[in-house]
Amino acid sequence: MNLPFSAYTSSFAQARKRLHVAATGNFNRSGGALANPPRRALLKGTVSLLALSGCASTLLSACGGEYTGGDGAQDAPTPVIGSVANFRDLGGAAPGYSTSDGAHVRRALIYRSDALAPNAADAATLERMALSNVYDLRTPAEIDAAPDLTPSTASYLALNVLGTLEPPSFAGMLAGELDAAMQMHWRTLVTGRMQCSIYGSLLEHIADAPGPLLITGGAGVDVVGWACALLLLIANVPLEIIVKDFMLTDAWRSTGVDSANLTPPVQASYLQAAFDAVQGSYGDLNRYLTVGLGLAPETVNRLRGRLVV
Repeated sequence: MNLPFSAYTSSFAQARKRLHVAATGNFNRSGGALANPPRRALLKGTVSLLALSGCASTLLSACGGEYTGGDGAQDAPTPVIGSVANFRDLGGAAPGYSTSDGAHVRRALIYRSDALAPNAADAATLERMALSNVYDLRTPAEIDAAPDLTPSTASYLALNVLGTLEPPSFAGMLAGELDAAMQMHWRTLVTGRMQCSIYGSLLEHIADAPGPLLITGGAGVDVVGWACALLLLIANVPLEIIVKDFMLTDAWRSTGVDSANLTPPVQASYLQAAFDAVQGSYGDLNRYLTVGLGLAPETVNRLRGRLVV
């Protein structure tokens, strides 16, 4: 499969004009090679903090909980799970994020959130959603401190993306030092052997698992953010939409810079660092998916088939 990225160059060029420039389970995987599109940078430059721009409220309503019309899963409003930080639908609001080739991201299939610790009312809502799988991408220490309260309908799978017992500490770092440290961690999400293995396992499982699914993570290094960016890239969503969706994390959970830096705001530069690592280490997304993550072309085909409508 050759992922159709031809629309990305013009799409992102238009985005740069619109936006201010300042954004432990194991599975067997078979390798394979995809026909590679021409080498190009996935993202050049950074994007201003979208929460401060005029498009923030529009995209906020597009990403969960405020849509009120239509019938069926594709048109239904995203369930509001207010007691769980950063809970939202990967596909945005109806009719789903547009792709560069005229399709839409399927809604009510994949959700994302921080640690799953709902109150009683939200736990009942999650039960009614009939989630089939919950993928927890946190470290063991994070899981021990706040275990995911998994609905009875769902299988639970812990996938320690960082490969460490606990998340990294950013205590005492000032803004510039914190930004550099986070960029380093985001590059490692792309280049690290453990990270490639876990993300490959996650995507392979999603390709075949019945939906709906939920991916959970912590509030430090946004391991779920990269998983969601990858899924949207596979669905061929334009880059500016992926960046905007990523930046909404600050609106959907409590963030702030304090002496411990426990919940630092996300920055577009983190996603930039990951995109640059894909470009620098693999040349393009196809090679990253097959060589880096070990996904067979057929698996990528199944993923995209599930992600778009």
